[in-house]
Amino acid sequence: MENYVQVCSITIDGDLPLVKYKSSKTGITVCVSEYDGPLVNGYLCVATEASDDDGLPHTLEHLVFMGSEDYPYKGILDQLANRCLASGTNAWTDTDHTCYTMTTAGSKGFLNLLPIYMDHVLYPLLTESAYITEVHHITGDGEDAGVVYCEMQARENSGESLCMLNMLRAVYPGNCGYRYETGGLMKNLRESTTNKKVRTYHHAFYQPENLCIIVTGSVKPEQVLKAIEPMELKIIKKGPRKPFQRPWQSPVPPLTEGTDMIVQYPCDDNDHGLCYIAYRGPPVYAFEDVVAIMILQDYLSDTSVSPLQKFACATSPIEVLRCTHLKT
Repeated sequence: MENYVQVCSITIDGDLPLVKYKSSKTGITVCVSEYDGPLVNGYLCVATEASDDDGLPHTLEHLVFMGSEDYPYKGILDQLANRCLASGTNAWTDTDHTCYTMTTAGSKGFLNLLPIYMDHVLYPLLTESAYITEVHHITGDGEDAGVVYCEMQARENSGESLCMLNMLRAVYPGNCGYRYETGGLMKNLRESTTNKKVRTYHHAFYQPENLCIIVTGSVKPEQVLKAIEPMELKIIKKGPRKPFQRPWQSPVPPLTEGTDMIVQYPCDDNDHGLCYIAYRGPPVYAFEDVVAIMILQDYLSDTSVSPLQKFACATSPIEVLRCTHLKT
């Protein structure tokens, strides 16, 4: 616990406390918001960046649950979670981060489960057999299979996914992590993605300095820091690590001109289509500008009397512009 330095202490919405700590030994960041309630929520967040369509962030997210150094068994994490009064564990992969989640009834089970979860995130087995089963393999009938592959097969050719991917590649024309499919394209999962690449990706991004643990609920910060102390000692015993290079440090190539494009996608009904309009917004640290854009979007499209809703969905004089759903 003495390794952790308090970075800041603030209140959210006027009454919810939030305390942020950072380890001077390992670089792990811990944020705790203590409030009364029956549930304790945990989020283990890792900043991740894709450099191609191999889907390494997504495949790694799946393989984390296939066992770790101290708990080398598939499914053991969810079994232990159930014993700790948690309804299993979950995770999601986004463009700029991967987040692993858990929710328990009460703090005792949460504190027992947290270091086990951290061991899976920081030290997964990443075996070849788990990769073949979970990511991609060929069945005896000669068909492509795998949990990750089937997930992407279910949505890759949908109108929404195709339009979104083409839109991002138009808005970010240069070499930038925003333009890639972090879930992985089926062609890449078949031909390019390998377990060796997944291991290299884990070594590059899943470092203690890049891990932020967020805990909310009826639990004290001191209890959280004490619970992860065994993992702190394990990380330190591993010896010196190479200097960590944070993701998302390269400048985003500029957008020099606008683009109009038509994207064809398979559909049962030729009478309907999709229209995407995108522009680059302000950086995330320009808080007031971001909030201003969110307010403007709500004004334009949030209710049935909003200008865009009235124009496109209700009173458009052009029949081809009539739409059934609009969101920003």
